[in-house]
Amino acid sequence: MSLLKKIKNKLFQKPQNSERSDQVAKTKELRAEASSDVERWSKNQSLKEDWNIRTKMLGDFVPNGSKVIEFGAGAMFLKDYLNDTITYTASDIVQRYPETIVFDLNDLSRKIDLTPYDTAVLSGVLEYIYDIEAVLLFLYPNIKNICVSYCCADIAKDNRLKNGWLSDYTEVALKEIFESCHYEVMEQTLWRSQSLFYLRKKRN
Repeated sequence: MSLLKKIKNKLFQKPQNSERSDQVAKTKELRAEASSDVERWSKNQSLKEDWNIRTKMLGDFVPNGSKVIEFGAGAMFLKDYLNDTITYTASDIVQRYPETIVFDLNDLSRKIDLTPYDTAVLSGVLEYIYDIEAVLLFLYPNIKNICVSYCCADIAKDNRLKNGWLSDYTEVALKEIFESCHYEVMEQTLWRSQSLFYLRKKRN
């Protein structure tokens, strides 16, 4: 290969490996600080359109007549997908729309009123949560139904640091958390390598 061709190849080489290395370092830094990646989620290009398929599948779990709050609502695709018997409120880590309730599930010291809701949807959110048990206990007093996805560490073989994921629960560990927080798995399916669950609060 000529020197000129080598130079051209280097100039036009995709910086994918570099970007992934940067993300690994960023994830390690976030984990050390137990903080959320607000910078990442402030960028609209961080939201992928094909995630709407997963959101639809979770939306199909939502019972008619539910009062939904969606955490990590992003572009609020779910709002228009749910039927007219269901009310919808968006929450996210950034103010993407005027009606979005800004809330960080990694910082539960700040209060948010959940009394208007009985159902929570978390699509592609739990991977970015450090303490899933704390989040479920936070939801428990008001939320009867939870529709949630998670890339279980023993099923999804992706590099968790490169994806910016902040937790590493296996399917068994995750279900143990659901159980300990008094939620039972009513339905479960897969989207790609992601586990989708419909949880319902146990009756006392």
